[in-house]
Amino acid sequence: MTTGRCQPSTRCDLTVLGGSLADRSRARGGGGRSSSSALERNIQDAQNLKQRVEDQLELLLRETAALEDEAAHSEATHEKMKDPLVVAEENLQVRRKRPARELTRDAVERALNEQVAGAKHAIRMLGGVLDACDTELARLKVCREKLEEDIDHKRVALEVDMEALNMESGWEGEAKEKRASGTVALPHMWRQRTENLVEECERTRATCERLRAKSRAIQEEAIVVERETREAALRALQRKCEETARLRDELEASIANVSAEVASMEAARASVEQSMNDKHGPLALAKSRLSVRTSKPGAETVRDAAERQLEREVGDLEHSIRKLHVEMQRQTSDIARLDQTRAQLEADLRDKSDALALDQECEALQNELTDRMK
Repeated sequence: MTTGRCQPSTRCDLTVLGGSLADRSRARGGGGRSSSSALERNIQDAQNLKQRVEDQLELLLRETAALEDEAAHSEATHEKMKDPLVVAEENLQVRRKRPARELTRDAVERALNEQVAGAKHAIRMLGGVLDACDTELARLKVCREKLEEDIDHKRVALEVDMEALNMESGWEGEAKEKRASGTVALPHMWRQRTENLVEECERTRATCERLRAKSRAIQEEAIVVERETREAALRALQRKCEETARLRDELEASIANVSAEVASMEAARASVEQSMNDKHGPLALAKSRLSVRTSKPGAETVRDAAERQLEREVGDLEHSIRKLHVEMQRQTSDIARLDQTRAQLEADLRDKSDALALDQECEALQNELTDRMK
């Protein structure tokens, strides 16, 4: 990049020229001394202004490099913030696969939504910083071009004034007019143009410095918010997994208890059924005996003690069988209710196990993100 600085030889020439200016002025007449002094003052003023512009150009180039470096950091952070957004949205998508009874807006979902919102806000703010950096870099480029043009013009002007000062004799004939009409600027306008350009560059540099400070603050905030929301989501997931695992263990214990109770009731029902079956034989015998005794001759058919005992025995056995049958039906109903309860517990257990597996998958994604964000 051309900075437009004076070459060392030129400055040396100016120094030598300044040192011998008095001798040359004394060698000339009165009018020559006056014009040489004016040229010397003009050269000195132009050199000072040119030095100011060169210094401003150097500061501008440093600011451009600093802003470009800051824009690169902002862009890297901008890209880095996309990873938490993708992971949080993926977590939400994974958790939508939970069973219907587990689809609740719990603390995990709230934490993941906050993580998404924080990442989107950071990306939006950093995008604004990048746009502002592009705008200010364009302004810096315009200022740089103006400074380089001004330095080049002053270099040419200094060369012309030094050529005029170094002239020992005038041209023969009339000098040719090279300056176009209407282009002559007054001294204060000439100086003011440079002052305005320097002030414009200083304002642009100040704006860039504020932009760099704002960019650093936004990046720091984005990193802090990302870390806090990620840690909050991880804590919520860990608590959810622990709670779901505890509920799963309780369900497994409940299923084991219900299964043990069902087995006990089935054994009791089998015992009742066996007791009922054991009474069918004596009942059939008692009924058969009553039936056989009806075949006695009419004069011998009497309702004696044996008849009454057999009838009582039949009644007692039938009553016992009915009671046992009712008890067996009650136990069958209780076993059916326990089976239904066990089925519901098993369904809930499957839901809890599926939900736990999905939350553990989300937790693994968040842990992987933590390793990447270090």
